[in-house]
Amino acid sequence: MLERYRLDEVALIVANLTTPNISECSKIGQPLITAETLKGLALDGDVRKLTNWNAVDNMLFTCTKVPAKTIILARNDLGSAKKYIFHCEQEVYITNDVIAIIPNASILLSEYLYYFLQWYEPKTDWRQLHHIKLDVPSLEIQEHIVKLLKTSQLLLKNKKSLLAVVEELPMHFQNISKQTEQHANQLKDGFDQLQTLYHLALHKIFTGELFRFQNKNCKRKT
Repeated sequence: MLERYRLDEVALIVANLTTPNISECSKIGQPLITAETLKGLALDGDVRKLTNWNAVDNMLFTCTKVPAKTIILARNDLGSAKKYIFHCEQEVYITNDVIAIIPNASILLSEYLYYFLQWYEPKTDWRQLHHIKLDVPSLEIQEHIVKLLKTSQLLLKNKKSLLAVVEELPMHFQNISKQTEQHANQLKDGFDQLQTLYHLALHKIFTGELFRFQNKNCKRKT
């Protein structure tokens, strides 16, 4: 069963806001996300590499504190070809050149919304984010979908290192060069197929095609 919502009905979109009554001392040592650091975060997801407040010379940033499980986008790259989207697992501060989307956890898993936005790739002004419509299944189904997509993404992320290990095997074992080459080619083909299936899965899930197909099958069985 799918429920259709507008994004601002199931998530708080934070932009141009400041959190009142936060002392400078409370910010010390806390991660700070800016549009400049967002690209690196979107690529490797390592919050430990962020500049912390105690390492910032200019303490005049206008900032907002956002909770764990927040999705962060840059304000000014929504019209560009590449969108950098980061799913933040911990509480952080953000500056005014980024946007935070905080899902209502009773309806929408943050990881599910993260994969939706990666697929949707918003191309309009950030103020139009409020009007994006998405179909939301039950939390249980969202959990299964997130698990599937996360596993696939992890395998694809580690593609180069896994191929490198296979290709280095002849250095450690004799007379297996030919077999190794065959296995490496098969592994590359497997990754190519996985990449195709991953994008196909995103399309079927977030267009609702997968759920319509399942509903048809259920009706036929009854």
